[in-house]
Amino acid sequence: MTLACWITSIRFVLAPFIYVHLSAGTREGLAISSLLLALAGLSDVLDGWVARSRSEVSELGKILDPLTDKMTIFSMLLGMNQSWKLPLWILLAYFVKEVLQIASGVYLFKNFRQLIPANRWGKSSTLGFFLGFLLFFINTAVGITIISVAFLVSVYAFYTYYREYLVLKSHGALKQR
Repeated sequence: MTLACWITSIRFVLAPFIYVHLSAGTREGLAISSLLLALAGLSDVLDGWVARSRSEVSELGKILDPLTDKMTIFSMLLGMNQSWKLPLWILLAYFVKEVLQIASGVYLFKNFRQLIPANRWGKSSTLGFFLGFLLFFINTAVGITIISVAFLVSVYAFYTYYREYLVLKSHGALKQR
């Protein structure tokens, strides 16, 4: 496992702790979960930089990085819904979209051994979610707006991945296993 994947694993470990502290519904839990979220955000930036600068971009990293982002975001949404009155529709819409996206990725990998890497839309939505989470506790309406926009960007990212799949398919770049 590469150094970049080890750094990515930090987010995987942090996500449940973010949820536990956030769902406590206390100011102390909010402070701890915010600190953990900031560490998760830093690890997201750092793992990408390390992977590119050390030529450690790997198939495992292409799978692990977005999965840990999804887990971190879902942990935040779930904790915010349970203890901080984040609207349930945001949590459910995100969950359904991510289940579809993960199922699509599994299908693509299982049948074609092909991965479509994260693009700027996916990375922008992750940044938007992180920003929205932090703003939610400063101004709830602004936070919900930013989180909603981040969700819409993530839906658009899913569309761009589907479009990339169609391009690969039309150019014969996908070979059935």
